[in-house]
Amino acid sequence: MDRHGEGDWTCEVSWLAAPFTPLDGVHVVHLVRHPLPTIGSRAAWGSFSDRKPDRSYDPRVKGRWAMHMCPEIREGATPVERAAIHWVRWNEQVVADEVLRLEDVTADDVARLARIVDPRAGTPVMGPPVNGSISPPQVTWDQVEHVPGLMAMAERFGYYP
Repeated sequence: MDRHGEGDWTCEVSWLAAPFTPLDGVHVVHLVRHPLPTIGSRAAWGSFSDRKPDRSYDPRVKGRWAMHMCPEIREGATPVERAAIHWVRWNEQVVADEVLRLEDVTADDVARLARIVDPRAGTPVMGPPVNGSISPPQVTWDQVEHVPGLMAMAERFGYYP
């Protein structure tokens, strides 16, 4: 994480890059995920958990870094609330040339974006989605609608009617 924001990047696909946008001379594409499954995934993964997970990798390292960059995340009373605050505050800080909802990305979008990095890039072959071994909680709007800015941000990206 010490390298985020440094160097001569060709491409960065990590959520950790958000605080460093915009980047001079770089076409920034903001891939947005639907808030409810994203919040559930972050909560299940343990990024904002109070206790160490039962596996070798500790996702709280990145969660602590996110809270350092965005202290408002700490205000959440539960991992779900902290993940919801993270979704709002992290998406607010991205300065992008274009925004794509991840669910709407097509092979043509991927090929077009790949040609920004390498004009010779061809059309990618997209395989089936890979499911992780972590089962995220089913998050509902009722659980997170009280998080400041969440509903407005969800509506802005077309996730809430």
